[in-house]
Amino acid sequence: MNPDDIVAGLNPVQREAVVNSQGPLLILAGAGSGKTRVIVHRIAYLIMVREVAPQEIMAVTFTNKAAQEMRERVRAMIGPVAQSMWISTFHSSCARILRNHGDRLGFSAKFSIYADKEQIALLKEVSRKLNLSATMFPAEYLRSAIDNAKNRGVDPDEYALEARQTHNPKSQVVAKVYKLYQESLKENDALDFGDLIFLTVALFNKHPELLESYRERFHYILVDEYQDTNEVQYRLINMLAEPRRNLCVVGDDDQSIYSWRGAQIKNILDFESDYPESKVVRLEENYRSTATILAAANQVIAGNRKRKGKDLWTKNCSGDLVSLFLGSNEADECSYVIKRISTSVREPGDFAIFYRTNAQSRIFEEGLSRRGIPYIIVGGTKFYDRAEIRNLLAYLKVVNNERDGVSLQRILNIPTRGVGKTSVEHLQVYAEENRLSFWETMERLDAEALIRGKARSALLGLRDMILQWRRDQGECKPSQICARIIAEIGFAEWLQKNNDPVQAQTRGENVAELLNAIELWEDEQENPTLAAYLENVALINDDCLSVEEASRVTLMTIHRAKGLEFDEVFLVGLEEGLFPGKRSYEKPELLEEERRLCYVGMTRAREKLHMSACRIRRLYGQTVDSRPSRFLMEIPLELMRREDRHRSSIFKSEASAGAPPKETFSRFQRGVGSQPTSRRKPGPTKKFGLTKSIDQSSPFPQGCRVEHAVFGPGVVAGVKGSGDETKLDIIFRDRGRKLLLLKFANLQKLG
Repeated sequence: MNPDDIVAGLNPVQREAVVNSQGPLLILAGAGSGKTRVIVHRIAYLIMVREVAPQEIMAVTFTNKAAQEMRERVRAMIGPVAQSMWISTFHSSCARILRNHGDRLGFSAKFSIYADKEQIALLKEVSRKLNLSATMFPAEYLRSAIDNAKNRGVDPDEYALEARQTHNPKSQVVAKVYKLYQESLKENDALDFGDLIFLTVALFNKHPELLESYRERFHYILVDEYQDTNEVQYRLINMLAEPRRNLCVVGDDDQSIYSWRGAQIKNILDFESDYPESKVVRLEENYRSTATILAAANQVIAGNRKRKGKDLWTKNCSGDLVSLFLGSNEADECSYVIKRISTSVREPGDFAIFYRTNAQSRIFEEGLSRRGIPYIIVGGTKFYDRAEIRNLLAYLKVVNNERDGVSLQRILNIPTRGVGKTSVEHLQVYAEENRLSFWETMERLDAEALIRGKARSALLGLRDMILQWRRDQGECKPSQICARIIAEIGFAEWLQKNNDPVQAQTRGENVAELLNAIELWEDEQENPTLAAYLENVALINDDCLSVEEASRVTLMTIHRAKGLEFDEVFLVGLEEGLFPGKRSYEKPELLEEERRLCYVGMTRAREKLHMSACRIRRLYGQTVDSRPSRFLMEIPLELMRREDRHRSSIFKSEASAGAPPKETFSRFQRGVGSQPTSRRKPGPTKKFGLTKSIDQSSPFPQGCRVEHAVFGPGVVAGVKGSGDETKLDIIFRDRGRKLLLLKFANLQKLG
């Protein structure tokens, strides 16, 4: 076949990537640069021009969708001969190898693959055998720790050695669980997803003759999204690539955003060190976005030091300037986004709203629902459908309506209080036989010996709390009732104990966001009753959308947006402490990953990009002053257009830890005709700047070290008020300064 036919329609750099078929090759593929097209044409070139047998080519990627698309496009170019190629995900490739040779490790060809739920069930059984506390060692935590070990290529014996060397008691317990868990998997003739790659590497290490047979089979190896590979995937690819070293890896170091699940950016950064004879091709022509969007994105990513370096460019038109909206608060920000969408001639499916954390979706869900604009949450559950939110709403429903037996039964053992399935069944039978509601049955617990022991005491305690909350409805706002429920049932502590640290933080943030939502709703009501709030939530949540997903506004975290593109993108919440998050201030590599995440979000936009931030945001249960993200400051003024009304006094003039340099803010402010000014202190939303009256008789006096279930460790800076109105001014290590009402704070004293 004529080589020119294969490379027809490719730009010169793409053509170079296709025809460089021998030896190691690194293709740095910028966003929207046509990398899949290059991979497909490279495979076709190897087969049709270099006359490589299709079965000698192995191409791996990360998702089934990407693998399917690649297979279909290769088949369209070269015909049925593509059937003998291995184009698949890492997991499916390794499963195929283990099906054929797993007997050498003690597994049959029929082994089961355990997903998350099966893993959790098995880990609970292992924990029972080891007499472990489910509170101290939740199954989800154990699953996460073991998965991380497998991603690093660490087996149970190596993990145990690490734990002994670091003298970490918790890791030593995990090591025992890991060992017994692997033995239990083998007893069940099962593997989990981490095993598929981890054990394939182990198989090749144990049986070098088998590795050699696969090296003889696969003369050419292609890896897509190489920046997302973890340690064990890196080992597997490099094992197979020897000794021919015909390894082509495609990726973008500027889009490496998954370190939290084991991805190592060093794999792509060190490729030239691993393969000194390698060639590097940079795909920098972008076919997706306008020139203005690319110029802005290039300026942001240029702030990173650990990168190979490239600049995206395009033949597309300049397009609109990047829109910048700096709102008074998150409601103002939401109104701007909804207005832009509702007044546009575009279809809803042309829009996407990207945010840093799942908790941010709530206000946009409500806003879109009120305007009747269809939407879809990608890769997540709608805010009011999340388990922790549904649990708290169930409590509120029971307080509001004693006949809501469904909600009552949901909360009987949430948090865990020793009320088992058998106890619930006894109550259900009694209620049915006596034609009573479930609540009426609860009221008879004193007189009737329906339940005994711990379960009876727990149910009586729950019943009494519900009665008290009902009595206090007239004097308390819905947000106050909700805050009391969270504090008095120990909900935040329960979330911490029953989830791994990442999940616990996310769920804690969602709980704080629920309180924010109720407070915002109350601010708009003349008579904010609990019944009215629950009706409001029901109307928002009972939003049955039957239209196709393509005609809905897409809501997602920026992590989920990678690989996608939309005509018009809203990148919201660009504030210091939120994006980038405060935790990234402590480690340069985390801050660089936050910047890459911003770059990914910006480069999803084809025609219009809107970026927004708030002056004041209710975050993690508190109202905080915000200052615009440093990423906004890195975009040249000539590329942006302000769309907010309040162009002055929008920036915070005070210095804060981890914030961008003052001169950066000055540059931005001069561009909009405003200098740092002292801002008007808003009324009830302003929670700092109070004159503290120090009360050393408080159970948490000034200087006391405390722990909060959501905000973590902190130090009491001052005490105001007394009795039920006592407020603590606390400086938290990771979340900044908060003013908390003591009776609802549920603090633990440290030291």
